[in-house]
Amino acid sequence: MRNSKTKIVSDINVTSLLDIAFVLLIVFIIAAPFMRAGVKVDLPGTVAPQPQPPRAIVVTVSRTGEAFVDGERTALDGLGASLAAKLKRVPNQPVLIEGDTRAEYGKIVAVMDVVRQTGIQNVGLILEPLAARAK
Repeated sequence: MRNSKTKIVSDINVTSLLDIAFVLLIVFIIAAPFMRAGVKVDLPGTVAPQPQPPRAIVVTVSRTGEAFVDGERTALDGLGASLAAKLKRVPNQPVLIEGDTRAEYGKIVAVMDVVRQTGIQNVGLILEPLAARAK
């Protein structure tokens, strides 16, 4: 028999769960611009860095000559199709090429050729400011 003064609580208190979810959301929102997905490469330096667009397709050429599109390994033969698929989802997005300083110059030029053959005119290079290296 139940006591007539005892009240059954049928709700679940989710307030603390929502607090944690909002804190995690804020952390990811703050940290997202600083995270750069992709392959770790040793970028060439420059004394006159140019501002980078906030949203771009990044094609990385590693020191071994492998190509990556937004961090996904892609064969040079499939690079054009991969870029075309990404541009189909988000048209007019610029393409930035980041090549390791030890990568063969010919591989980077081959990647640039594929990018241009895809019809992309807004192509740039990712460089590291020399002032950042000195730190």
